This record gives sequence, structure tokens and C-alpha cells, in this order.
Amino acid sequence: MLDLQPLSVHELLQDVSERFALRSQQEKIALRLDFPVDSLPLVKADRDNIIQVLDNLISNSMKYSNENTTVVIRAHKEENAVRIEIIDEGMGIRRRDLDRIFERFYRVDKARSRSAGGTGLGLSIARQIVLVHGGTIEIDSEWQKGTRVSFTLPLYGENEDEA
Repeated sequence: MLDLQPLSVHELLQDVSERFALRSQQEKIALRLDFPVDSLPLVKADRDNIIQVLDNLISNSMKYSNENTTVVIRAHKEENAVRIEIIDEGMGIRRRDLDRIFERFYRVDKARSRSAGGTGLGLSIARQIVLVHGGTIEIDSEWQKGTRVSFTLPLYGENEDEA
């Protein structure tokens, strides 16, 4: 059951980045926000669920990145949505794994996943949360170069007559 409310993406991303600040410092991975401060519209979302999505995506980006790299959290308005992107300079994902990345229990690097923790459910859960919000989620990656995961959330006030 979702508690859909008007949500400020700006405030949400600020809060989430602050929660990762200590880990970022400890792991020597820069965390950078990149979005227009005043021009992001409100989205219609369940704050706790979207925090769960962001926690998973940022955590994965940091887990699979090396020291002295950067994880960028970017957001911008699209036609009827806000797109949020998590971009890292990590190990990337091989092309053969991209089609299966959102499957339950699927792990790209099984050996590293076991040592770093994780069940292989995070991206599957993130995908389900985004889809139930009426958004989309996609992943682009280049092996040994990095990964970009992006998802959309519908604007608050859009399609209200369909609810």
C-alpha cells in the first residue's frame, strides 16, 4: 500500500545524500548532487519507498566503485516526470548481465556480492517500487567504466483524473 503524497525531489535527494555522507567519506568516494535547485517540480510518490530505491541504488554504486571515484546523483524534469539518475565510475556491468539485472536473486559478481553482502533482491525490489509508482527504471553500463541507473516518477498533479 502506497502513501502517495506531493514530494520535493530536491529535499529528498539532499536528505539521502546527507545519510550517505559518512560512508562516502570513509570509503573515499565523492558523492555529488547535480540538479537545478529551484526548478524541480513536485512528484507524486511514497517517500519511504523512494528512499528505499535510492538507498539501494546509491549503496550499489558505492559498493562497486573504487576509492577516489565519484557517484553523481542527478535529477531533471522531463515531460510528465522527474528523472533521477545515479551515475558511478565503478566496475560496470557486462553487457550479457544487463538483461537480467532486475531479476530476483540475480548477482552480477557472485563472489564479490557474497563478501560485500546482499541477496540479489535490491534491484528487483527497486524496480517493483518504481513501476508501482507509474515510473520507469533503466540501467546503462560499460564494463570497467561505470554504470548509470535512472528512474522516473510522475509529476504531482499529472493524471489526477485517472486515479
